[in-house]
Amino acid sequence: MGNTSSLIFQQSQTAEDVKEIYNFNVKAFAGTHDFTWTEENINKEIKDGWSLYSVKVEKDIVAALFLKEDAKTLFTKNTPIKLDYQGNGFSHLVKEFYEEMAKNKGITKLINYCPGDNFRMISLNEGHDYTKTGNTFGENSEIVEWEKTLK
Repeated sequence: MGNTSSLIFQQSQTAEDVKEIYNFNVKAFAGTHDFTWTEENINKEIKDGWSLYSVKVEKDIVAALFLKEDAKTLFTKNTPIKLDYQGNGFSHLVKEFYEEMAKNKGITKLINYCPGDNFRMISLNEGHDYTKTGNTFGENSEIVEWEKTLK
């Protein structure tokens, strides 16, 4: 995809892309409980139907996104924004990217997966009109599912 304000969203196409995203911040998913951040697990997510995107400021990867879609729903999850880039509104641009992608594909429902203890992501979801579905995932139900219906 293209440039949304100063962010570039780029879908991974090769094993080198996956390696670059993995290396951007090995601790990016640490503590999110969704899965352990390894190249093997990233590749497993891709094999399970998730598309991997890097989020860049110029050439610096600042976040990683996973997207999966069906006819009516765009499923999303992402790493936090790299610490040096937090506070620039980039998390809001990620949410806008999700909505734009869904609208372009005629999808009306977004589902986001977020750690239940990540207060920044929870606040971001609430601020973008997502609501909890009541579904949780993970070994200890630590991943919370959020949804938003687009108009």
